[in-house]
Amino acid sequence: MEKHRIRIKGFKGRAKQGINPDMLALVLELSYLQEKAELVGRISSWGIWTFRLRADLGEGEQDYFIKYFNKSERYRVALRKMFSRKGLRKPWRYPQQMLKFLFTGSLAKTGFETARKLLEKGILTAEPVAYLSRGRFVFQREVLLTRKIPNVLGENLAEYLRELKEKDQARFIQEKRRLIFALANLIARLRELDFFLPDLRITNILVQKAGRDFRLWVIDVAEARKQKPKEEKLLYHLIADPRRAQLFTSTDRIRFLKYYLKFSSQEKSWAELCQKVQPVLENWWRKWYERNSQAHKKS
Repeated sequence: MEKHRIRIKGFKGRAKQGINPDMLALVLELSYLQEKAELVGRISSWGIWTFRLRADLGEGEQDYFIKYFNKSERYRVALRKMFSRKGLRKPWRYPQQMLKFLFTGSLAKTGFETARKLLEKGILTAEPVAYLSRGRFVFQREVLLTRKIPNVLGENLAEYLRELKEKDQARFIQEKRRLIFALANLIARLRELDFFLPDLRITNILVQKAGRDFRLWVIDVAEARKQKPKEEKLLYHLIADPRRAQLFTSTDRIRFLKYYLKFSSQEKSWAELCQKVQPVLENWWRKWYERNSQAHKKS
């Protein structure tokens, strides 16, 4: 993918060849995005706004997703939480978080470069179009543009399965098995990379139909980092999340682990991996049950 350096209105970064800087300058303003684009998500604790925009940026009219990062908003939210009841119970939590934010690198640049690396490895993700950044530390503002992924089934993998289960139980069971096969293959390939995606979960995986099979696309890759978690921690949360327990049975989880071991050439490690994963699962489910039981009693 050809790319070139670009500077616009104090922002600097990279963009694909063919992108018009004058058109790109428009999406750098949050006010323009709020007026012209569709807001599809906002995470105040991370200062992230996500927009969908149809525009001609030099490649003809196309659909883009735009992530707008505002680090000062992250600080304001953390500061407010620091003096909340939860923050006063753990007074070190939010100061540590604010210090971590201070030294976090460019999320837009990380997202752009990570997507490029994934595509080079043949792993599907949204094509990066441009990233731009201005300011440093708490004053940093950034924009990341990616091309919209076409013909996606449902909002994400989790929602697609949930909707399918409600509409057609027989088809749900049939397609779920093929999706688990594809998911295990994807995770095994991701584990071979020299970086890790902390936001890797089934709500950040999109689905396309390819005949009888499926293509899985990874999204939200801006927080990629070098440090990898233990293998069992990576695996258990993918399909063992209690919030989506109705989608996957214990047989599904066993099937996923077996497929994963096959794709990662670890068939002989089945017993060892199960011994590692099972305690983690039991501990997570116990904490989830206790937390939600207390919340139910309070309500």
